[in-house]
Amino acid sequence: MSECIEVLNPYNDEVIGTVPVATDAEIQEAVKRSANAVEEDHWTPYDRWELLQAVMRRIRGDQEAFARLICRETGKPIRDSRVEVERTCATLAWSGEEALRLDGVIHSCGVTPARIQKHAHVMRFPVGVVAAITPFNFPMNIPSHKIGPALAGGNAVIVKPSPRAPLTTQKLVEIFTECGAGDRVQILHGEAKVVETLCRSDVNLVTFTGSTHVGNQIAEWAAGRKICMELGGNDPIIVMDDADLPAAVDTIVAHRFGSSGQRCTSCKRVLAQEGIYDKLKTLLLGKIRSLVVGDPAQEATDVGPLICLRTAEEILRRLDQAVAEGANVLCGGTREGKTIFPTLVENVPPRAALLCEETFGPVLPLIRFSTLNEAVTIVNAQTYGLQSAIFTNRQDVIQSAFRKLQVGALIVNGGTGFRIEPIPFGGVKASGFGREGVRYAVDEFTILKTLVC
Repeated sequence: MSECIEVLNPYNDEVIGTVPVATDAEIQEAVKRSANAVEEDHWTPYDRWELLQAVMRRIRGDQEAFARLICRETGKPIRDSRVEVERTCATLAWSGEEALRLDGVIHSCGVTPARIQKHAHVMRFPVGVVAAITPFNFPMNIPSHKIGPALAGGNAVIVKPSPRAPLTTQKLVEIFTECGAGDRVQILHGEAKVVETLCRSDVNLVTFTGSTHVGNQIAEWAAGRKICMELGGNDPIIVMDDADLPAAVDTIVAHRFGSSGQRCTSCKRVLAQEGIYDKLKTLLLGKIRSLVVGDPAQEATDVGPLICLRTAEEILRRLDQAVAEGANVLCGGTREGKTIFPTLVENVPPRAALLCEETFGPVLPLIRFSTLNEAVTIVNAQTYGLQSAIFTNRQDVIQSAFRKLQVGALIVNGGTGFRIEPIPFGGVKASGFGREGVRYAVDEFTILKTLVC
């Protein structure tokens, strides 16, 4: 009998399902079937569009069941879980549209002094077998951001979801199978050993979303293959003196404490200009204290449990260490099991782990600064560079921040978690390389070929 992984509800530790751990033989067989599927050259862009549309329609017909499953296996509040299902539908719909746009470009070769009487037909072809390693926090939408564009480009995909939340991804893959994907979409379960074996196999591209530490290990295992990494973030929201403070507060709280802070693009720190620091702090305290903490299945809940006890304990350890070094906890700072109560903290030492590392939970450091250049220096001192946001109405400030911040995106008068399907998504430095966002992911998952005749 093969080894199995029990999947627990983070809120009450109820066993809600099991998945089988893939053996080495099963991994190699899956890769072989995927490679054979890619070799079938009759799968047209219209076929890909049709498949992705069919899957999207199936999900729309079962949205609440998907949301409930996400909530149960991740502890994500039900309202946030419903948003994830809706975003998944959008991701698959956009992926289907991109499949129809892969019609190539023709260049005249007579544009150089050589006056060559030929034409160059440039087209995108599938890279081949894509191994997609996905995390627990978005068990439906992140796999869709990999499966959808990979299929649009004509590839086959093997998904290896997090062992902490594999059931939603399993159900998603089952729908792909029922809609006719065949061996073009497969799933394997397991922990690090399965990931290593898959990455060292005959796959053509490895795409991973998760921590920088794990990403570095996967890059080593996948040496010699194309890789695309969306890694950690330490995303700041900068609030300038001229900001709309009520709007800033609503956005900060939504983008730090949504999904209990377990998002790579969560607002991990707020930089407040000294002229509005005290007022912003007061407004934040009022908003944070109003958040409802508890059972994620309840409609009123804003903040639920973290994915595991070890994560919760590590965040409290970082908080305690920061306090020992001079930080002040303004609200929260306590834990019940896996649940950390929404926390606002100030005067955190610049080198404290709470600031320097990606803190994956509902704790928000507040930092005072005087000038934009000082804020930029604080942001750029970190090893991460995923997304950032700024609240201001001054165009000179916006343009200066855009030029100077070492990040993948800057959102004006909005939150760090902003993401829509058509635009590129990804970071710099320790936040990864390559880009997601459907059209840009299709580029990552394909190769250019040129025919001159």
